[in-house]
Amino acid sequence: GYCLLPNDTKAEIVDLPGIYSIYPRSLDERIVSEILLNHHAPSCPDKIIVIADASNLKRNLLLLTQIIDIGLPTVLALNMMDMAAKAGISYDLATLSKKLGIPVVPINARQGVGLESLKKLISQPLPPPTQRIFSIWKEAEAPVRLLREALNLDNDYEAYQFLEQPQTLTFLSAEQQHMVEEIRTRFSFFPGKFQGAETIQRYSFIQDLLNEVTVTAAGLS
Repeated sequence: GYCLLPNDTKAEIVDLPGIYSIYPRSLDERIVSEILLNHHAPSCPDKIIVIADASNLKRNLLLLTQIIDIGLPTVLALNMMDMAAKAGISYDLATLSKKLGIPVVPINARQGVGLESLKKLISQPLPPPTQRIFSIWKEAEAPVRLLREALNLDNDYEAYQFLEQPQTLTFLSAEQQHMVEEIRTRFSFFPGKFQGAETIQRYSFIQDLLNEVTVTAAGLS
């Protein structure tokens, strides 16, 4: 769909299938991964809005941290803030924004609360995040560096994802896919090699973050 932003820009809004991780387990999820990783395609979004359930924030932050590391301009929209308040949950939004390195906007989509603030934010220039949450494993640094140079990729995590999930790289030419496979073979980099360890590292960051920004947690198990 389309909407008119406060600066009279007409924005195309693309609603991607809901996923919780950049690692796809279904065709819908693979479509999302392909769109987010194909930075040179016209279909690559100019800006990403991650809609997260404020009453269950931890579940949504894994994907958010991955998108931040991919390097796409991103906004976190905290939806259902009323439900979070009823559960006795509130957040220090300024600290949350600072720790993630992206804007955070509280909204209530059903009642239209906060949507004008969100539209005003995305009508303005939004630089890619400079925060890096996940550190590439030492063992992966050499193949990541080679692949970044070979395919002119934007950052380490983008190249890392090319190595981790080659099945989503249908947008690459046969020659480029062969190049990825050659580097993976040379460094014994099989798909999903570090996925479990990455997830553990990210959830450790997420838990520390929530411990810092959750102001009240009455009723939170």
